Amino acid sequence: MIIRTMAALSVSVVCLAGAASAATVVNGSFEDVSGLAGGGLNRGSFGVYDTIPGWTKGSGSGIELQDNGTLTTHDAQDGNWYVELDSDDNSSMYQDITFAVAGIYRLSFYYAPRTTTPTDNGIDYSLGGLISGSIDGVFPAGWQEVATNFSVNAGDVLRLTFAATGINNSLGGFVDNVTIAPVPLPASALLLGGAMAGIGFAGRRRRNRA
Repeated sequence: MIIRTMAALSVSVVCLAGAASAATVVNGSFEDVSGLAGGGLNRGSFGVYDTIPGWTKGSGSGIELQDNGTLTTHDAQDGNWYVELDSDDNSSMYQDITFAVAGIYRLSFYYAPRTTTPTDNGIDYSLGGLISGSIDGVFPAGWQEVATNFSVNAGDVLRLTFAATGINNSLGGFVDNVTIAPVPLPASALLLGGAMAGIGFAGRRRRNRA
């Protein structure tokens, strides 16, 4: 399995207070199929849609949803549902992510190849202009996590995109369990931040006395 990733990362000491609500991928495990025709399976054993909760088709025939009964060779990495992006042809999907809190975050998702032909299974992924990468592999390799860290400013809105890059033959790579979460600061960084704050406070006290 081959993974290629480029990420822009600038490190700063940032307090991620309220980190749980700092950024959220909506329906990252594709378990929300509410409102979809066929309950997520509008083509019999799978479903293809222009939009599903949280995600929008960017190009191609649509977002293909499969469940744990679609194929005998694969189950979802998390829950019961996962996505393939080569239903009738190579397709892409995207979601815009809002970052309310500045800091360092981690993008993580799981990938699995469907076929034994490497040129079938490629997936490109990107997050705004900060991350771009590609992954491919061959069956019977199972689910593998792909993850990278990146840095954002408060208020940034970045587009998260996944796109199939293999042959247009209705067989492609799978994506599941997409998450973005804050990276906890190491203890040394927290101590450094506290020391810097203490130095600043002491300096202000001296100036006030003068």
